[in-house]
Amino acid sequence: MDSGDTKTQILDSAQALIERVGINAMSYQDISKAVNIRKASIHYHFPTKDDLVAALLDRYNADFLRQLEAILSSGAVPTVKLRRYCSLFITKLRCGDQTQACLCSMLGAELETLKSPLAQRVSSFYSANEKRLAQILAEGRESGEFAFLGEVEAMSQLMFSLLEGGMLIARAQGGVPYYEAIIRQMLQMVGVRD
Repeated sequence: MDSGDTKTQILDSAQALIERVGINAMSYQDISKAVNIRKASIHYHFPTKDDLVAALLDRYNADFLRQLEAILSSGAVPTVKLRRYCSLFITKLRCGDQTQACLCSMLGAELETLKSPLAQRVSSFYSANEKRLAQILAEGRESGEFAFLGEVEAMSQLMFSLLEGGMLIARAQGGVPYYEAIIRQMLQMVGVRD
């Protein structure tokens, strides 16, 4: 196994663990068992847990925002863009027997235990999502597809909060069907009909 593969396996395993149990419940021992390597091998790639989480956040944020940019530049109508955006979250919840949540959602729940640069990466993920969601909402409002009271930015913040927080609650309340019901209601708030 080459070094790049090992590093990717470590990141994949750590991400899945954090998305299920959180950062404080995940250890290098857990990763060692999942990847079937010694803890020393993990420390070779990521000397500290903070180094590992920083690499995870950089990778996760870049991948998620790349997917979001593809949605924004797709040329689809705002309703389709908004549904595709919500699908990113539904897809994440479907992973791991509906026990995984967005990496930044899980880390946000434990934000006080993260060091400042890591907390800033989580906050940047939230801001980037709210900004891009506001673009979709503004475009939909201008085209007449969306009709909602209040400011676009406030609606973006509300919707993003529902997507992130709803995922955590859905894990305890029925999984994907529960979460999809939340999303359907949320879409109706802005005037999207089934």
